[in-house]
Amino acid sequence: MVRVKNLTPAFANEFATPELRRSVVGMWAGQIAVTGFVAGHACLPNLWLHLGWLLIAGVTALFCTEWTPYLRRWQADAGALSVVSFLLWMTLRSCSQIPFMPDSMLGEIMRGMVGTGLLMMFCMLVWQQAQSRESLNVMGWVAGITSALAALISIVLSYFVLPSHAAGERLTNLLVHGGLNPVCTGLIFGFAALWLAALMDHESTPLPRRLAWVAIALLHFAAFLSGSRGAMLALACGHAVLLSAHGWRRGRLAIGVFLLTGALYFTSAPLFARIAQWRSEPAAVTASAPGITDHFQKAVERGDNSRLDIYRAGLHAMDNHWLGTGQWGVCGIWQCELQAKRSIMMMSHLHSAFLSTFVHGGIIGAVLLLMALGFGIKRACRLAVQGDATWISLLAFGCGGLLFDGEALTSLATAPRFEGLLFWLPLTVALARGSTMSRSAENTF
Repeated sequence: MVRVKNLTPAFANEFATPELRRSVVGMWAGQIAVTGFVAGHACLPNLWLHLGWLLIAGVTALFCTEWTPYLRRWQADAGALSVVSFLLWMTLRSCSQIPFMPDSMLGEIMRGMVGTGLLMMFCMLVWQQAQSRESLNVMGWVAGITSALAALISIVLSYFVLPSHAAGERLTNLLVHGGLNPVCTGLIFGFAALWLAALMDHESTPLPRRLAWVAIALLHFAAFLSGSRGAMLALACGHAVLLSAHGWRRGRLAIGVFLLTGALYFTSAPLFARIAQWRSEPAAVTASAPGITDHFQKAVERGDNSRLDIYRAGLHAMDNHWLGTGQWGVCGIWQCELQAKRSIMMMSHLHSAFLSTFVHGGIIGAVLLLMALGFGIKRACRLAVQGDATWISLLAFGCGGLLFDGEALTSLATAPRFEGLLFWLPLTVALARGSTMSRSAENTF
């Protein structure tokens, strides 16, 4: 006790120094910024609140953090340099054509630049938070519980309460935009479900384990209810990697939840038909019929949703395969090819984050992206060998989901806005925690 008493005044005096107070405030502001932004994908109702949260809290964290140690580390870290090189090339390639663009493109240019700036700030703050496993666990639990509540509210309101919705229709997150796109809904709920399932491997949880597994099952089922085949593919990729890393004994419960909720979804059409009949007046039963057809049949009937035509148009828009088209003001070039096909609904982006990188940044941009992804996968595998398979499974989920969706990997201000969550969050954490330098630096925090 004497030793503790002797240390207490010294600790108090040290904590009173401006440097330590600034460091503590920076860490807390960074956690608030990143955790709020990540969880906000499921609950913040619009773009301004979502990106505004990250901007306000993130700027506070930037000014309250001493970044000199991080900058020294990044200068000697191949993974960090690969990310900077990718973002720098994509931005410079796009800026090079600004003098030749009409004034009407100014709004798109500003949106792109702001989105890139926010993405760089997000990656910096995630790298900072990655130094503490406790911060990452808190982030995962907050995002998972928030998503589970959003899923529960959306299911209850859509299938049992709101008259404008029908039981069995493709689920949308009613807390965002008053009805988020089903694909975005499925990918965000699926990401949260896989994250919670990976966190259950840890010894302690903020919820009773049975209640936590109920939330995981609910999020899996909500992801299936969105009807998004991209979300189903992403979940399959993430669970396959998680099972291979954990083995059957540790991973059987998570893969079991995935398979059971999938089976329940594909056999639930008769149940939803009864719910719709119970809700509807006899004369109005036919009005809800489109949402109650066989789920597997509806998924097959959608075909490729004109994806191949969109990808073909994007590739045809490239004059230089090495440099690409740039990111801003080029949407109308590839859209011209689609306008001749009246059966195709006009799309505002290419619906594949990886193909979009190739079209906008050319072979150079694609190679730089693959380099950063290669470093991330290598370090995430290193973490999995050490017992933390969370980030390799989430990275597999993100790559699977963004293979056939997503607008761009260079901005947070995209139409779907989930690229930062699905790709950059697991990639940055893997790069930060998987490097030998970060492991040695972790003891200093």
